[in-house]
Amino acid sequence: MSKMSVRLAKVRQLWGKRSPREIAEELGVSERSIQRYAKRLGLSKYKPPTVGDHVRELRRTQNEKRQKKTNKELLRRIDGLEKELEASKHVNSSRNYYKIKDVLIDGSEAVAVAIASDWHVEEVVKAWQVNGLNKFNEKICQERVARFFRHVVKLLKHSQDHTKISTMVLALLGDFISGSIHDELMESNRLLPIDAIIECQTHISSGIRYILKHTDVQLVIPCHSGNHGRMTKGRRVSTEAGNSLEKLMYHALAKEFESDPRVEFIISDGYHSYVDVWDNFTIRFHHGHSIRYYGGIGGLSIPMNKAVSQWNKLRHVQLDVIGHFHQFMDGGNWIVNGSLVGYSAYALSIKAGFEPPQQAFFLIDKSAGKTVVAPIILKEDR
Repeated sequence: MSKMSVRLAKVRQLWGKRSPREIAEELGVSERSIQRYAKRLGLSKYKPPTVGDHVRELRRTQNEKRQKKTNKELLRRIDGLEKELEASKHVNSSRNYYKIKDVLIDGSEAVAVAIASDWHVEEVVKAWQVNGLNKFNEKICQERVARFFRHVVKLLKHSQDHTKISTMVLALLGDFISGSIHDELMESNRLLPIDAIIECQTHISSGIRYILKHTDVQLVIPCHSGNHGRMTKGRRVSTEAGNSLEKLMYHALAKEFESDPRVEFIISDGYHSYVDVWDNFTIRFHHGHSIRYYGGIGGLSIPMNKAVSQWNKLRHVQLDVIGHFHQFMDGGNWIVNGSLVGYSAYALSIKAGFEPPQQAFFLIDKSAGKTVVAPIILKEDR
């Protein structure tokens, strides 16, 4: 290609984009020569760009830059999606699971344990006393008692779907009535102690009959007096059970069911009772009021662990089960039951943590020991 042809091609390319002077400087010729080249090529007369032209050119340049940036981002996302698609193909083509075989463990066997304590059946809790967190009266008491026994049966049957359970321990651990150990209780309770214990006996008797009707298990019923059911103003130690209305109720219940071979009562005169659930697993039952707890950062676990450690020096057991503190807790080698009465003005006054009315249910497996531990929530039907 001749030098003239190159110049003409360059002029055609740059005409209108640059001024004749700028083109002349780039090609190393005069501006007049550029004008002649343009005329020879039949190009229109050069018009200097206006401000509008510059604005349009600037916008065009900016649009090109944005488009280039968008294209770059789209390419990056496409590249990422292609990599994900390739990875998913690899995952789908590989074997990333295995089949778990069904195994029926014929030898699996457990004992169910349900805890009933701290019902305080004749106590009255008004909503305004506890910031609307709880309410308790005769009707609510009866509803919660019914829920307790219904849920016990429901949990028992559910557990029997997975393991053999032929025995259930129904531990009655005291404080079923509030009694008259405080002057305030004599003013606020809806029943006198004797009337309250009669009503409570009706509740428990009805519940035992419900369990017997709807299940096929043997019932072992360890019984303990609480600190509220006493007939004395102050607590007795060696004669505590003999001064308890709850002990009287337990013997009346035992008499009521003495002809039923599926029911066995264990009524303790001492503070502790022991139930050998299996040859290698013993539970120590007591109400819990001998454990001193005055609050503290560590909570109930510290005094519980100290007490269990000392009692285990006398007779070692695998599990302690108590009530009294109105707190559902599983401490590993001990369980604390909740309450049926729920949060009260007294609990609010001592700054106790709130928990719904609840009782405890758990399983003692023959080989594994304590397994399932479940609260029985009594606030509403579930």
